[in-house]
Amino acid sequence: MTSLTLWLLDRVKPLFWLLGADYGQLRAIVQVKLIMDNRRSFVSLGRYGKPSAENNSNFTRVLIIYTIIGSLISVSMLAISEHDKLFLPLTLQFSYIMALCAMTLITDFSSVIMDSSDNQIILPRPVDNRTLWLARIVHITTYLFAIALSLSIGGILFLAYEFDAVVGLVFLAMSLLSAVLMVFLTNVFYLILMRFISEEKLREVINYFQIVMAILFYGGYQLLPRLLNSQDMLAQTIVHQWWHYLIPPMWMAGTVDMLIRPILDTTHLIYGTLAVVMPFGGLWFMNRFLTAGFTQKLSRIDRESVPEASATTGQRTQSGQTNWLDVLSSWFTTNPLERAAFTFTWRVTGRDRKFKLKTYPQLGFGFAYVVAMSFQRGSLGSSGFFYLFALYFAGLYVMVAQYQLGISDNYRAAWVYGSTPIRLPGDVLSGSLKALIIKLLLPFYALLSGYILYRYGLDKISDVLLAFSNSLVMLLCTALLSIRFMPFSVAPDTLKQNNTARGLLTSLVLGIVGFSHYGLTILPYGTWIALPFSVALFLVLLQQYKKTTWGSIQMG
Repeated sequence: MTSLTLWLLDRVKPLFWLLGADYGQLRAIVQVKLIMDNRRSFVSLGRYGKPSAENNSNFTRVLIIYTIIGSLISVSMLAISEHDKLFLPLTLQFSYIMALCAMTLITDFSSVIMDSSDNQIILPRPVDNRTLWLARIVHITTYLFAIALSLSIGGILFLAYEFDAVVGLVFLAMSLLSAVLMVFLTNVFYLILMRFISEEKLREVINYFQIVMAILFYGGYQLLPRLLNSQDMLAQTIVHQWWHYLIPPMWMAGTVDMLIRPILDTTHLIYGTLAVVMPFGGLWFMNRFLTAGFTQKLSRIDRESVPEASATTGQRTQSGQTNWLDVLSSWFTTNPLERAAFTFTWRVTGRDRKFKLKTYPQLGFGFAYVVAMSFQRGSLGSSGFFYLFALYFAGLYVMVAQYQLGISDNYRAAWVYGSTPIRLPGDVLSGSLKALIIKLLLPFYALLSGYILYRYGLDKISDVLLAFSNSLVMLLCTALLSIRFMPFSVAPDTLKQNNTARGLLTSLVLGIVGFSHYGLTILPYGTWIALPFSVALFLVLLQQYKKTTWGSIQMG
């Protein structure tokens, strides 16, 4: 991909001269960035990938998945409508492409857009702001073009076969322009954030925005197909309104629709003009007015790690968070070492952006899936025992957090465990697990249980309590049966082995426990009778977990 990108850049070299960039510097920066990208993993994979030498196949696998999904969506939407009623399916198709490009920019490439680490190398050298900014744009657009192309292959082939090759090529051009437009809108979004949010809070806000976007994207993926009747909705004839000119996917859809029908009127001409002018106009606007401000803002981000006004902040933290955290830890721990591990885990999970980005969306996915399935008629969601399935299925998502508890990019700091007089590491493990249960599992189950009780009735309270206790038992069983690591002591690539086998085993045991719970609901007061036994089993397993010795610990 690096060689192809550089070859294409060489073909459009005069364009960068016209934009005021030093092409030699721009090409060198882009080349280094692409080489470094071969060694990174993509968040959209949902796991860490281990690169092989200089060739990382993670992005290739992502493109293959996008091609399959995009082709299925394109054919399913475009094939069921008449030729003169393809405007809405095309709009949905471009909306999907733009949404996925925007989500990729925010989740996978926010660290690239906001990366200020290369400022220390590049800014002291004679590289102007415009060249540096254009290098970032070219770097990001390279990947977005690949994503847009993979999502569009199905639509391109279908339209080219159904109509002619020109329609397919125009559809491809509109898909690529959609990616360019998303680059412009995302950069404007970041600049607005920079204007109203202090630099030290910017990355934190973006991290939470990533989490919310991931949850909304998955929730929309689950809910949207169930909210519309595809056969009736997609076959409707759209009456164009003035506000349609404000919706970018309609610009692209109108341009393609103009060739399909074919039709040449004022409405479609406006759509075509907006589809071509706005992406390039946005790039010109950024290149002309936003370049200097963006680079200056990025240089200020470096200061976020400087502990200015640390005394005031430290006093506020000591008097605020520490007090209630100490009280909370004293309620749920039994000795000073366990209490220290509880507090340590609570704080790290609140500060580690990668932990939050890989854990919080999973919990949101679980809740969105339960809500979506509960509204689906004629399926598992309409069955009488779905609420039990939801409660136990959610336990799988919670175990993701327990799995992530041992992972950290700063795993080399784990030497501190061996340098301190810790006789039983089980106290550290149990304290960390308790912090995870109180901070993540308890609020998540409270939200899920509230929805279950609201939808299925308050008489399910015993089922909710038993499912929660059984989930704690399963969480401890997973911890006891798995290889045990100290909290945040393992490199990301270390734990990716044997995930499939462990996941299948956990799912099987959860299924057995869930069906056993369903059998108890048939017996009078069966769940209330089983509840104390489940709680007792949890306490026994917790004590066993606390007895973990150094011989059972594997250091990363």
